[in-house]
Amino acid sequence: MNAAVIEFQSVVEDDIIRIPEAYRGTFSAPVVVTVREKRSSRLIPRTGSGPITEANFAALRIKTQGWKFNRDEANER
Repeated sequence: MNAAVIEFQSVVEDDIIRIPEAYRGTFSAPVVVTVREKRSSRLIPRTGSGPITEANFAALRIKTQGWKFNRDEANER
């Protein structure tokens, strides 16, 4: 089964996503729509293709040596 896939960026206005003029009329059958928020370019893009698995997630290590936790400061509102 070959499914046509298009990707474009759009802005959601009043819960409506506008399809760019170049893609209008491309599909005559029902389609599946996946929406994801555009994130900051500071994120590291995933390499490779295929399904996302547990192996795609790397451990995050933060050096906490010399860091002191202040409960009162953390709970300030």
